[in-house]
Amino acid sequence: MWCFSSDESRRWTDARYYGERKFAVDESGLPTIIGLEYRVSAPLTGMKWSQLHWFAGFLASHLEPFEECLLWVTESGVWPSSENLHLFYRLRESYGEHRPLADAPGHLFLQHEKADLTTFVAMALLSGWDFYLLPTPIYAAAFVSHDEFADLYASDQETANQAQKAPPGATLKSEVG
Repeated sequence: MWCFSSDESRRWTDARYYGERKFAVDESGLPTIIGLEYRVSAPLTGMKWSQLHWFAGFLASHLEPFEECLLWVTESGVWPSSENLHLFYRLRESYGEHRPLADAPGHLFLQHEKADLTTFVAMALLSGWDFYLLPTPIYAAAFVSHDEFADLYASDQETANQAQKAPPGATLKSEVG
């Protein structure tokens, strides 16, 4: 795993495309997901804290197959009492990363680091952060909001159906083309 600054995360994001599917950065500096035809929205409000690790693993599995995946934290500090920054920074230090989250909000994982990705996603869920999961090649993606919902994007109906079945209350929100 490598940590990226916001600028490095933007550059990585802007350089990723797979046919018509791509990631871009909007005017506000946030990632946008273009060309994935299906979006499944899953409420997180009814999810018990004991289900968060399962959901983190589900999110990481939803992105497969991937060669790289950027977990980009775009908002933190919304629920400070939920954040365990000591644990988070100790986890990052195990990778040799010592910068604050604000200075290095991007976390790039390789294919063989799925367990590490799952762990960092679980930390982000527990902390109530907004974050994007941007894998390459681009078959799927995800956005999780501190407002207690997750949007899972998919390039095909089968992946969207699987995403819709797993989290309780998930619904297919849009179908393009």
